[in-house]
Amino acid sequence: MRTVTKMGEPKKDSKSSMKRPMVVTVISLLIDLIGFTIILPLFPSILQYYKEHDESGTYAQFAQLSQKLGTLIGAPANQSETVLMGGILGSLFSLLQFVSAPILGAFSDIYGRKKALLICLVGIMASHLLWLVAASFPIFILSRIVGGLSRANVSISTTIVSDDCPAEMRPKGMALIGIAFSVGFVVGPSIGAYFARSGNYSIPAIACFCLTALSFIIVSLYLDETLHPKYAKESKGFDLSKVSSYIWPPYLFSFKSVSVGEQLRPIGYAYFLYIFIYSGLEFTLTFLTQSKFQFTSMEQGKMFTILGITMAILQGSVTRRLKTDMEASAAMMGVIFMMPAFFVLGFCNDLTTLAFGLFCYSIGSAICGPTLTSIATSRVPKMNERGTALGIFRSLGALARGVGPIVASSLFWCFGPTVAYSIGAVAMLVPLFVLHKAVNGRSDAATSSKTKIQ
Repeated sequence: MRTVTKMGEPKKDSKSSMKRPMVVTVISLLIDLIGFTIILPLFPSILQYYKEHDESGTYAQFAQLSQKLGTLIGAPANQSETVLMGGILGSLFSLLQFVSAPILGAFSDIYGRKKALLICLVGIMASHLLWLVAASFPIFILSRIVGGLSRANVSISTTIVSDDCPAEMRPKGMALIGIAFSVGFVVGPSIGAYFARSGNYSIPAIACFCLTALSFIIVSLYLDETLHPKYAKESKGFDLSKVSSYIWPPYLFSFKSVSVGEQLRPIGYAYFLYIFIYSGLEFTLTFLTQSKFQFTSMEQGKMFTILGITMAILQGSVTRRLKTDMEASAAMMGVIFMMPAFFVLGFCNDLTTLAFGLFCYSIGSAICGPTLTSIATSRVPKMNERGTALGIFRSLGALARGVGPIVASSLFWCFGPTVAYSIGAVAMLVPLFVLHKAVNGRSDAATSSKTKIQ
């Protein structure tokens, strides 16, 4: 049973009561992420299927668009239709998350986290059903649109964990979400690769639907609402006329929808810049290994599996053990590790050097994302603003993922991997500077405030 503190937040009476929503949420998220990532290895064969069987003409239009984009950024002709079509669909998916995360986050601040999370899971199940019946390419695109709009479940899950964790356990909670991502992106693609060999796309669609349905059942039966009723009553209701304030980029970057926007703004800038550069490395890594080392799809799959396992181990052994006063330093260290990762990968000519660069990449990935999210969470004391704030935070990351790979691919194909990755390494100084300034500025403000009180 939970009691209420003077601040109106639910008081955790024991470790077991405190951990239950967090554990249920992380398990639910992990199951859903496995379903989400099953499709990734199937994309090339799915696109080939619609190339041969789509009679609507939509696939041909998308192919022409990808070829024009490939010509624009200097990509080889054989890359344009396959890799870049997947890239276009991936960018579309991220941009849809950019739209939905703040809106559903605001919804969760009024009507509760559980309702918002269940709405997302229903949308994800609908997207899998559309994929199952997608006899034409337009229906498949519609399934990706519905799925992208429903992916606010990640930011809502983050909000639930932050609601349930006291300050000293917040890094552990964010690390557990990171572990769910790492494990999900190892297990899901492995299952997808198995289905890819069978050539049957109905079975993976059914499997994805069943996994999300299982996640829905777990949330419905076992997740306790973490938004205290006091905060729901204080909220003014969901105003559709103000939706533009949740998706208009200038408002998002300034966090105008929450009262602590000034404190969140520099962290939001740092997160956007970091993900913008990082996602470019992530997307072009397959180009790099294919062009320099002639990696096959199977070898690239093994590479990403090893990366995922390494990140999960680092998050479980290092990131989750961080103290709150270590988060800022850890986040900056994560950004710093990305610099040698970019440089080494850009100049590598043998597998040993490649492995070292990927190890630096794993360290940066395992530390930076969870700690930045935890820092953002710590700056939102009001529970009925947390969903909106974290929705905006994740939205900025989705926007960065929507445009970052396009810019990185342009640099890669126009100037080569060495120049592209060197630019990425130097560019990491920008989010590092913004983050350093944000953390030091807050520390200076806190010191000044204490001095005035004394």
